[in-house]
Amino acid sequence: MRLDNWLSQRAATGPDRFAVGDHETSLDYAAYERQAVKVARQLASRGARRGSVVAIDLPAGTGYAVVLQALMKLGAIAQPLNPRLPAAQREEVLEASRPAFVVDEPVGDDTPEADLPLLGEHDLDDTLCLIQTSGTSGTPRPVGLTFGNHLFSAVGSAFNLGVDPSDRWLCCLPLHHIGGLAILTRSVIYGTGVVLHDGFDVDRIAAELDRGGITLMSLVPTQLVRLMEAGVDLTGLRALLLGGGPVDPDVVSDAIARGIRVAPTYGLTEANSQVTTLAPADAARKPGSSGRPLLTTHVRIEGGEILVQGPTVAPGCLDEDGWLHTGDLGHIDEEGFLFVTGRRGDVIITGGESVLPDEIERVVAAHPAVAEAAVIGLPDPQWQEAVTAVFVPAAGAAPAAAELKEWCSARLAPYKVPKRFLPVDELPRTASGKLQRKTLRASLLD
Repeated sequence: MRLDNWLSQRAATGPDRFAVGDHETSLDYAAYERQAVKVARQLASRGARRGSVVAIDLPAGTGYAVVLQALMKLGAIAQPLNPRLPAAQREEVLEASRPAFVVDEPVGDDTPEADLPLLGEHDLDDTLCLIQTSGTSGTPRPVGLTFGNHLFSAVGSAFNLGVDPSDRWLCCLPLHHIGGLAILTRSVIYGTGVVLHDGFDVDRIAAELDRGGITLMSLVPTQLVRLMEAGVDLTGLRALLLGGGPVDPDVVSDAIARGIRVAPTYGLTEANSQVTTLAPADAARKPGSSGRPLLTTHVRIEGGEILVQGPTVAPGCLDEDGWLHTGDLGHIDEEGFLFVTGRRGDVIITGGESVLPDEIERVVAAHPAVAEAAVIGLPDPQWQEAVTAVFVPAAGAAPAAAELKEWCSARLAPYKVPKRFLPVDELPRTASGKLQRKTLRASLLD
């Protein structure tokens, strides 16, 4: 099955409709198409070709959206980069994917254009993007998501939440996450609009909502809590998707009480974002649930683990049995609603980010005043899980939390820096010396 280029079709059928905008620029679909064609030829002059990888390291905005669409017109594979990665990790990511080049500044009007035909069609199985994920296994790797993955994800989301021609989706999620990037692709499929914010800012979001026109948002629980604490009016949205990690049922209840049409969702990179989404109408009667599977997506529980199957799942992530083993734990009730109850393994979910304890432990333990360290996630109303460093001080030392935080801040991405530093006399270990994180976490929760 072949697909017509989504942006070209939208420009032909609704040229004057709002497509994408940021704090400086607003494009209708006709202008979006013109710019994407121009930038495609400019990127081709730099060596972008069908099947080649091109990394994107730009702030979220119309320029980013245009580059993404330009790469699709070339059949090149977009690789969004996390701008918060330390330099060494960034190099590891680039070394693994070996992109033709990195787009790290706006494409200027004076950039030469290559004269070559652009793609008008795509195969469902063509790779659209590579998204880096830590995964529940704790091993960072790129996940290749296809045009078909994005199409069926958009169809499933639309079947669940509906589509209004006047929809405008406010995106303040990072575009190197599939939760943010998928907003750009499905909006073109729908022919609706996207307003892009480069980062999360409470005051800026409040002002955007006050201007009117925004109908949909996607947030992680931390962001929703901050907006509610600031008194931002979210009642004008027809749906607010809430995902990126465990959602406290009390947060959902608070949102519902305020008149917010909240839609908790469960998803992961390997399934092109949403797997299940709880419709706003069901949120009050199904506290703690993340909803039913999207259209074409199948979910089952095996040994307590959540397994996913369907056309949204990245081809390279299916096991021999044809299912994606998520590493997440949960159950499905008699009405088919999924409840996520935990995670297999030790990956910490904090503010929508996946954090690996091992890396942070190495950094904390490297401090001269620390003998050994363990890192766990503890429940937190703002961060879902607060990264917490538990350490044994070196003999005769008593390092202050502020000192350790400064040490970590110089060596880790901001979201990985522990929120708390707790000294202990010893860490629980097995007879073979293996650290028992679950035992440590349970002792701190008692």
